[in-house]
Amino acid sequence: MSDKVAIFIPTFGRPHRAAELVEDIRVSTTASYRIYFIVEQHDPETIEAVSRLEAETIINPGPPTYASCINSAYSQTKEPYFFTGADDVHFHQGWLTAALGCMSDPRIGIVGTVDPLHDSRDHSTHSLVRRTYIEEQSGCLDRPNTVLYPYWHGWVDHELLGIAKARAAYHYCEDSLVEHHHPGWDWFGRVESGDEKFDATYAKGNSKHREDTRVFLQRCVRWIDSLPDNSAANAGLKKFVRRNKGLRGKVRYGLKEIRAAMRSGAA
Repeated sequence: MSDKVAIFIPTFGRPHRAAELVEDIRVSTTASYRIYFIVEQHDPETIEAVSRLEAETIINPGPPTYASCINSAYSQTKEPYFFTGADDVHFHQGWLTAALGCMSDPRIGIVGTVDPLHDSRDHSTHSLVRRTYIEEQSGCLDRPNTVLYPYWHGWVDHELLGIAKARAAYHYCEDSLVEHHHPGWDWFGRVESGDEKFDATYAKGNSKHREDTRVFLQRCVRWIDSLPDNSAANAGLKKFVRRNKGLRGKVRYGLKEIRAAMRSGAA
């Protein structure tokens, strides 16, 4: 088995980012790694861009979602560790060496990285994963040998991390910095559509956000109460679930939609 770390980069419609990411990883990373871009068959520009780089291409065989890309890459690779990356991140010097250092404890299956632009400490949108953790315990309680539950886009990281935290298999690495250059979030937790970074790829992720939220609220009841009360991220997630589950949550969400529509009309 290779001693390299697989760095998974799902990407769509952003061919210009491929070379930038490969260079970003090269200058910031001293640990051994291999980059895999997970692309869609109907995105020939990105496929062509990746073919010119020191990176591998994986064609996503499933639906065009982040979860499908990560799960497909996991099933087609063999490295003992892999990183759930994206095409809108920036890696800080030594990020991977620091994260790997936290894997010295064999009980740890997920190592979270710090996003300096994100104010919710202890939550990681992009994480290092031990392959045997997924093989033996899975990232989902009801799907063996699976990294991410197949949400359309939202909540994939919350479920992966939440289950690992409930199992005491998660470590937040304060010395591993990976910036997520993201437009931010709107009133409903969707990607902010008014930001200059917003594009068709973010819009695709937004398209089924309400459905993703409904599914997450149903699924998380199996582990949410087992989250340790040791961070603002955990406390915030528990509060969100309490306020939004059940009939009361549906009513609150509907009222939020009405208010948002009124604000939009006033604008």
